[in-house]
Amino acid sequence: MDIVKLRELLEQELSSQDLAEVGEEFYREFDSLIKALKLSAESSRERGEDVEERLYLAQLEIAERLAREIIKIRLHKIVDLAVEGIPSEMTEEERKIFTILRAFIEREELEGLSVPTPGKETAQTVSEVATKAPELEKSIPREAYIIKVDLPRVLDPELREYGPFKAGDLVIIPRSIAKVLLERDAAERIKISP
Repeated sequence: MDIVKLRELLEQELSSQDLAEVGEEFYREFDSLIKALKLSAESSRERGEDVEERLYLAQLEIAERLAREIIKIRLHKIVDLAVEGIPSEMTEEERKIFTILRAFIEREELEGLSVPTPGKETAQTVSEVATKAPELEKSIPREAYIIKVDLPRVLDPELREYGPFKAGDLVIIPRSIAKVLLERDAAERIKISP
């Protein structure tokens, strides 16, 4: 992957209402490109090659901007597909997002959801949803918390890890952790209405 390939992908995304085929390794290849450009810039700086370093940094900035645009467009398309309930060709990471969005739209539990594949039916009958309703009511969180300060990973009484969190994150955490964060003014409670 290189900047030319990213530009071509952006043009494909802009020119079609469907998701462009990017390949299963798209995000890993992009991460590799970014790492390579950063290493090249560092190496140039260490050798005292200012012009070369600036070129690599400029390429890095262009690559990041192109990728952000591609991701933004793809996410908009994935949201549309999730609302319509239509799976499409996506990367593994995008299928996870699609699944979470579908669960949110259908008000389902996120645990144990299978990732849909293109061509398989994802709709549920009204009776299936009605039989799950009492269980879903219990599992839908009624409060979330806005984290006010950067926090490292924290453990609950059962030694499960949560975090790390950044200031401004909206999180759903166990009440035992939330209580401590509220007492220390490190979080703010937000009520979630059904």
